[in-house]
Amino acid sequence: MKYFLSFLFVLLLSSCKEKQPEPISVSDRELALQGIGNSAIMRSFLDLQNSVNALNEFAISYQHDSTNTQKLLRLRREWLNAAVAWKMSAIFLQGKLGADTASSDLYARANAAAIDAIILSNVPRFDKTYMQSLPETSTGLAAIEYLIYGTNNGNAEPVISAFSAVGSRRGAFLHALCLDLKRQSDQLLYQWSISGGGYLNQFTASSGAGRNSSIGVLTDNMITTISKIKEDKLGTPLGINQAAARPDLVESKYSGESATLIRAELQSVQQIFSGKRTLGVGSPALYWLLDEAGARSGDTALSAAIEAQFADISQRLDLITIPLEQEILNNPKQLGQVYESLEKLQKLIENEVVAGLYFQD
Repeated sequence: MKYFLSFLFVLLLSSCKEKQPEPISVSDRELALQGIGNSAIMRSFLDLQNSVNALNEFAISYQHDSTNTQKLLRLRREWLNAAVAWKMSAIFLQGKLGADTASSDLYARANAAAIDAIILSNVPRFDKTYMQSLPETSTGLAAIEYLIYGTNNGNAEPVISAFSAVGSRRGAFLHALCLDLKRQSDQLLYQWSISGGGYLNQFTASSGAGRNSSIGVLTDNMITTISKIKEDKLGTPLGINQAAARPDLVESKYSGESATLIRAELQSVQQIFSGKRTLGVGSPALYWLLDEAGARSGDTALSAAIEAQFADISQRLDLITIPLEQEILNNPKQLGQVYESLEKLQKLIENEVVAGLYFQD
């Protein structure tokens, strides 16, 4: 009888373990993915398409009136809008998501010498086939940045002279670059949209608890993005772990907008947590999912700890009021504090968010 009761107890214990609910239900994961997909991903690709369309429109306008300083300045504003939109979108094109949609880097570092050689070449037309044959370093947003800002700290006069010179093909190549960018932004939106390639459905359906699920892939992409901001966009130019600072290695050295693009890239991570791109009510996303799971960081809700860390980084970035390359020389200590705050955010996600999302592999 004693052994029989022991056997029943073990059987009952095993049954309880089998029936124990998952810390995060599949339906909650699906709801969070739907919120991220509709409020962050699709909005990001739509904003990218709209901003690239505007950039293309003003590039055409400037091409036909290349001595007009105001048109050049407006073209630069539209370029910055497009660059920010790309930074908000790029996080959804890393790792598995990028491989599945065969996406390209629309802001690869420009090869200025190669771009100049293309303009001076005897290629009869910069048509679609030719543009698609070029490497990423000769196309995209960085190539456009090089053309419309030049290498004289944004001085408009040398840029206007280069565009308006007799026989110059800079305007034609600028137009071709913008058309190629438009083609790619249109394709990205089509691939993800339900009425197009429908990749959003595939993204939402991958709602399991594995690290290769959509939430797992997004988590890895967030870690990678923050690490790149910290090390590549800030740490390397600042000279951390190196002998000396290298301000010439900032990302946007022609436009002087490196800090603006760092803010946008940070916001691309933040929108995955908040389910919103601007202030206001958002959709269920990772903050909501972590709260549903009861995730904590010490005595604080993990969502609140992450939100506070984002706020700390943003406040420190707001203190940068001059181009990043100048700030590196003038106030490296302040930028070092941004670096340290980014490192805290990265560790929060790597350790506590990963644990709080209960991945099974």
